[in-house]
Amino acid sequence: MNSSQKLVLIVCTGNTCRSPMAECLLKVAQSKHAELANYRFQSAGTFAQENQPASFNALYALEEKNLSLNTHRSKMLNRALVDEASLILGMTSGHLEQILLQFDIPAKKLRTFSQLCDGECSDIPDPYGKSLDAYKACLASIEASIPAIVQYLIEQG
Repeated sequence: MNSSQKLVLIVCTGNTCRSPMAECLLKVAQSKHAELANYRFQSAGTFAQENQPASFNALYALEEKNLSLNTHRSKMLNRALVDEASLILGMTSGHLEQILLQFDIPAKKLRTFSQLCDGECSDIPDPYGKSLDAYKACLASIEASIPAIVQYLIEQG
């Protein structure tokens, strides 16, 4: 880990579906944009059980894109991660509210994942326990936000 890199933290509830898929896609984007070299991406959950694998349908949805979450293990959101993060992207506005209640941090560090894309605090629906099609739809929503997030991070330096 390079300590000079800025941490972008992606947060969902259990850290087994949405945020790991988003972390994976942001790392792919990073490999294509040299301007993102000063960032690192990590995911966590507001109510995660530590060290759980990604959900099967999250694995399958990404495998169809030749991407893997096989090494992912869930992580509970904690003070150290929140303090270190330069930007926290919550999958829903509810995640952001929970982070603000639990941790005393500036609201300017927080955005919903799709907010940079559409300017609104749109939520990325939770596919947990649903069909593979629900996971694919969730992944498509995440993918749609990636270009705007990349552009924002490049502009921030």
